[in-house]
Amino acid sequence: MQRRGQLFPYALIFPLVGIILFVFVYPLGTAIRLSFFDNRGAFVGLENYQTLWGDGKFWHSLLLTVRYTVIYGAGIFAVGFATALFADVKWRGARVMAILLTLPYAVPDVAATLIWKWMLDPQYGIVNYAAMSLGLADFPMGWLTNPSLALYTVSAVSVWRLFPLHTLVILAGLRSVPAELYEAADMDGAGWLRKFSSITLPWLRNILSVLVLLTVIWSFQRFTILYLMTGGGPGRATETVVIGVYRTAFDYLNKSYAYAMGSVVLLILLVLTGMYFFIMRKSEE
Repeated sequence: MQRRGQLFPYALIFPLVGIILFVFVYPLGTAIRLSFFDNRGAFVGLENYQTLWGDGKFWHSLLLTVRYTVIYGAGIFAVGFATALFADVKWRGARVMAILLTLPYAVPDVAATLIWKWMLDPQYGIVNYAAMSLGLADFPMGWLTNPSLALYTVSAVSVWRLFPLHTLVILAGLRSVPAELYEAADMDGAGWLRKFSSITLPWLRNILSVLVLLTVIWSFQRFTILYLMTGGGPGRATETVVIGVYRTAFDYLNKSYAYAMGSVVLLILLVLTGMYFFIMRKSEE
């Protein structure tokens, strides 16, 4: 009877473990295994990875993904922090404003992307019309057709689409800061900036660290917005690594090579995750 009681908790989690193994682990293991074969099913060992090592297009896509991650990450944290601080201020319409701030996250990716693509159209888009009407531009801008602007444009749309999650997480962290700490700082004559740097930021350190890790992982996986807006163009200016994997598999029909590309990206993310936990552990010690 006692043994059955000890096994009962494991029996409860067994269905969840089975789902994880079937939905995540098995497809992942299959993809890694197939990366050692060619498209005809013949075993080629590390040939795909050797080709990948000298593939300039892959490294270009990887560096572009890093650039997108930096631009998108800086933008989403800036907007998320600003909106969280704004929503944390106690005023009559704060609750309504907090609800409105979450609306972009409720819009499906496809719908939001198509709306923004229409708004950014060089001929009929409202963004160019507004910019020219306000004297900010002398001629229609190719937001999605200019290689020097496309990456910043899709990054801005990604920030608009996803900042509410960062806002809600940061807002929850702000409201968890003990009021006594601010009261003690007020008694010492500390200003807003001093309280923010000495109390708020240290208190939010763990929350922000997790958000940074998730932002990096999500940036490497971001596909829908980028692909629907530019398809990786113009001239591969927005072809991040996940779009490169997709095009290799379905446009160029080289699925075994795409499996190798995806496996390398997975390895990079695992290394970054391991570094994150190592740094967090050292900081706690």
